Amino acid sequence: MESHFVVVALGDSLTAGYRSRDPYAIDPRVPYPAQLESMLRATLAKSGNGRLAFVINKGINGDLTEGMLKRIEQDVVSERPDVVIIWGGVNDLGVGRKPESIIGTLLKLYHASRASGAEPVACTLTPMMRTSSAMMELNEQIRIKCTEDKTRLADLFPSFANENGNLLPNYSDDSAHLTVQGYNLVARIVYYAIKPLL
Repeated sequence: MESHFVVVALGDSLTAGYRSRDPYAIDPRVPYPAQLESMLRATLAKSGNGRLAFVINKGINGDLTEGMLKRIEQDVVSERPDVVIIWGGVNDLGVGRKPESIIGTLLKLYHASRASGAEPVACTLTPMMRTSSAMMELNEQIRIKCTEDKTRLADLFPSFANENGNLLPNYSDDSAHLTVQGYNLVARIVYYAIKPLL
């Protein structure tokens, strides 16, 4: 039996755990991958099978999905993970890429993860203080493609959005990046997407 359950969290500043209040002094326990690792380890400890979970944070501030694709071999495949969490696209929208272009890159990331022997977990984007129609469209495309391809989905958006689809203010310091509470909620949603694979 394998002794380790390895997860790679691929993404941008939201995966890295950026917080506008302390961008240069991030508590290593704050980013969602660190919180997810604690949750997975607690579950495995209860099972008594001796396995350990490791969640490797491969979030880079400002990264685009094309950047994630360029580094997937080095940052993801080389770790030989059981699961790859793919959360990206918000920076692509910020530089004017269209949802149909972004979803094409995300699909390549899902397929590359699967080809390496890992189970991809797709994430929808969390809302902004003023969520764009492009983000809503991209999230819907992610949901559709995950259904079509039978890709596991962590649908983050609904838990963070108000009735107008905008970010609930208690989860963010700057209208985009998350608070400690926000990153904890991401970790919990992703945990429940991954839990059946343990």
